[in-house]
Amino acid sequence: MENKTYKIFSPDNSWYAEVSALRGANIVRLKYNGEDVLVPLTNQRQTDENAYTAGSPLLLPANRTAGGKFSFRDKQYRLEINDKKSNANLHGFLHIKEFSVLKIERNRIVLQYENKGEIYPFPFIITADYTLENSGIEQKFTILNNGKTDMPYTFALHTTFCEPKFFRVPISLVEEKDINHIPTGRYLPLNTRESEYVSGCEPRGIAISGYYKANGNVARIGRYLYSVSSQFDHFILFNGGGNSGYLCVEPQAGAVNGLNLPGGCRVISTGCSDLLSVSIKV
Repeated sequence: MENKTYKIFSPDNSWYAEVSALRGANIVRLKYNGEDVLVPLTNQRQTDENAYTAGSPLLLPANRTAGGKFSFRDKQYRLEINDKKSNANLHGFLHIKEFSVLKIERNRIVLQYENKGEIYPFPFIITADYTLENSGIEQKFTILNNGKTDMPYTFALHTTFCEPKFFRVPISLVEEKDINHIPTGRYLPLNTRESEYVSGCEPRGIAISGYYKANGNVARIGRYLYSVSSQFDHFILFNGGGNSGYLCVEPQAGAVNGLNLPGGCRVISTGCSDLLSVSIKV
């Protein structure tokens, strides 16, 4: 296809997805029985204003890396500072890279991107494998370290759900952050409002924004169950102030600024890979 957006369907046609190879393998539209599940990407203006609040962009490294730098095994590395306000690298650049399509079937698409050092100082190959079944969508991500050294990383999906009437997310602690949204390294108990995110609450009209330690792997977003694999040990929650019509529930492997925190990131040995997965089902 000219715009490199590919359509897939569940066997019973209840689920429908559009996946953009040009926009980092993002699911730019996901529907169930004609209803948008994720905020669809419908025009360039959306991307220009906020590249993250449509579909489910892939982030590597995830969220903010303070000062655009980190050290690993006594060596210093630098990332481009693309968030001037917080003096940080924000979300990396995987979400704007073009993926190659390895396979396309009626209900499945497999895409791949190889980083040779242009977006992250460690070579890797990421393969995104999406399948629509009658129950929902399955997403699998294989990150292969094809470099000559071990690779630290954090990875997240900026999954932007259409605002539900109700949600609950399994979280236990909140990452303390400074005025620039950089974590201090401390984890604090949930406050009264945040405890409602666990038991369940309505997001509309409530400003939601925080970094949280996961305490389980299944969230409920309205009628949908959002399940994530065990590598996703954090959830980031954000809803644009409470009146923007969306709720971002972002599973994250590693902490915010995890490349700079002890134990805050995952490490893949050279020649090895990590397989992560998520699903959205009814």
